[in-house]
Amino acid sequence: MLKTSTFKIQIVCPGCNNYVAVSGVTDLDTCQNCGKQVNVSTVINDKMFGFLDRTKYMNGYLSGSIEQIGGTAAYKLVYSSQQPYCEECFTVIDEDSAMSAINSGKAFSCPDCSHKMPVRAADAMLKKFHPNAVGVLNDSFGKDYAEKNTDKESLLVFKCMTCGAGLELSDDTDRKIKCKYCDNENYLPDSIWMKLHPNKEVQPLFVILDLNEEELKGSIDYFLKVTALNVFSKHFENFIREYFEKPFVTTAFLSWLRSFLSSKNNEEISFNMDITKIHKYFYDNLKLGLSSHPVEIRITAAEFGYNLPVDLQKELADDVNESVRVALAKNNGLKKDIIKKLQSDSSESVKVEAKKLKTGFFKGLFG
Repeated sequence: MLKTSTFKIQIVCPGCNNYVAVSGVTDLDTCQNCGKQVNVSTVINDKMFGFLDRTKYMNGYLSGSIEQIGGTAAYKLVYSSQQPYCEECFTVIDEDSAMSAINSGKAFSCPDCSHKMPVRAADAMLKKFHPNAVGVLNDSFGKDYAEKNTDKESLLVFKCMTCGAGLELSDDTDRKIKCKYCDNENYLPDSIWMKLHPNKEVQPLFVILDLNEEELKGSIDYFLKVTALNVFSKHFENFIREYFEKPFVTTAFLSWLRSFLSSKNNEEISFNMDITKIHKYFYDNLKLGLSSHPVEIRITAAEFGYNLPVDLQKELADDVNESVRVALAKNNGLKKDIIKKLQSDSSESVKVEAKKLKTGFFKGLFG
């Protein structure tokens, strides 16, 4: 099942202490300000996410920012689990279309604005970053990056400040360049250097993963079992807010949602992440314009929702879609009056499922 992890990464340059916009999963990147090389791989593989398990974090549907201030490995990370999108017109890109471009080795072309984004199939470096990575969209070290930068001048001429001979410069030229005529070194002024290396905005990198159901579920269990991760409960809420602003339906997300909505608090650790509170945040958002949400989401919430609020149970029991009511009738946590309502539903399929539910004394005795 395909799932996207979106990154916007900045790393502090050890030479000038300015933030460098990381443009891909790579060993080294170049500071646009001073030209010093920045060790990207060490930061993203060893430092980024701190004590977090990077793999399990990326496997889940979360959104948030993480920042390390000070030191040679200072960085800023903005993370999201939303689907990939065109950086030019923000059109949503489904993972299958992205993978089709990645597998073809040709730049992805936005179907709406024709903006081209480079692609990169999983290599050893990407596999080190995440073992289930299958490709990256918009990585500047990917294939056909040149198509994205056709307006950039690749060659400039600059006169040697000692002998006046012409020096050919390209975006691969170091800040210090030796004249081949007089053998003296020239330090490129800011005006020339910035033309070769214009300031880059922080662009999104869309890392596409191929996960199974157990890996998706494990991302939730991880946060429920480790007490120090309570602080990251906000990242669940961030994603829920983002999701209801731009809802989507994928096989991976539905699998994760089933596990998320059926999860229970870790009773062994009373001060761990409160999944009940996060469930409530999801239900509160779901209730807003319930009928407008994708039917797959309503079905999943109806069947797997743990501790569904009574008012939401009532709305789901009145859903015009029969599949939603059938799903609700499979939920063992319903109130007695909701069960009776479903048992008298106009749909025979809903009645059959609802009659399997126990009420009153028998419900308490047999669960």
